[in-house]
Amino acid sequence: MKVSRLSILYAVMINELKIISREPGGLALLIILPYFVAGGMAFIASFFVKITSGVFLRQFIGFEVLMLSMIMMQTGARFLWEEKRGGRLEFLLATPTSMYIVLFGTSMVMIIMNIGAFTIASLPLFYAEYGLVGTIKLALALLLLFIGLLPLYGLGLLIAGLVMKLNDADTVMNILTPILTILSGTTYPIYVLPWWIKELIYVLPMYITFYSMYLESASHESITFIVYLIIATIIYLLLGVTSYAKLERSFRSRGI
Repeated sequence: MKVSRLSILYAVMINELKIISREPGGLALLIILPYFVAGGMAFIASFFVKITSGVFLRQFIGFEVLMLSMIMMQTGARFLWEEKRGGRLEFLLATPTSMYIVLFGTSMVMIIMNIGAFTIASLPLFYAEYGLVGTIKLALALLLLFIGLLPLYGLGLLIAGLVMKLNDADTVMNILTPILTILSGTTYPIYVLPWWIKELIYVLPMYITFYSMYLESASHESITFIVYLIIATIIYLLLGVTSYAKLERSFRSRGI
């Protein structure tokens, strides 16, 4: 009996949810950790400048975006590497099911979980800062976060291809994670950086996602940033999908 792609996608997402539910501590960490990091940075900065609730909210959003971005970019690569190391990737490639469906399903689950964690973690802050209006601001910030996570899925496909070609997930991630963390620009003032590093930051979607969310929360919405996020989504998804398609074709033809 032929199984539809939607049925396969649904099965992949349910299986991924079951895997994540076995480690509730990781979800709790997504909610609690930003408070500790943003609070610690605010405490240190308070010795030099006055820290307002708006400054704390900016740091909180910045670290949340950074943390969720790293998770999104590593999801596909980690999944393929674990499947290959466990000897299951060959069987997946031998089935008629496209790996796009599997990777998209696992990534969509991560997007849902990330947005859920951000909602639970941020709702008290938005309500304390803006009252009931804060719920509307949070809803708009969540929409921007969803748009901002989509190009990271494409970037994650590029990283997954690099991991599979070099056959070493740990080394690739250990090199890329600190570089991408610095180039995210979400947790520090980027005006102190040289112009060429700032240009690299603007090319990646993390900073624009963070800053557009912060501007939305501060009632200084920017249509330019939203348009940029949409364009970045299209570009990074095209780059990720086309590069991974070439990689999967080579795997199916010559093996892994």
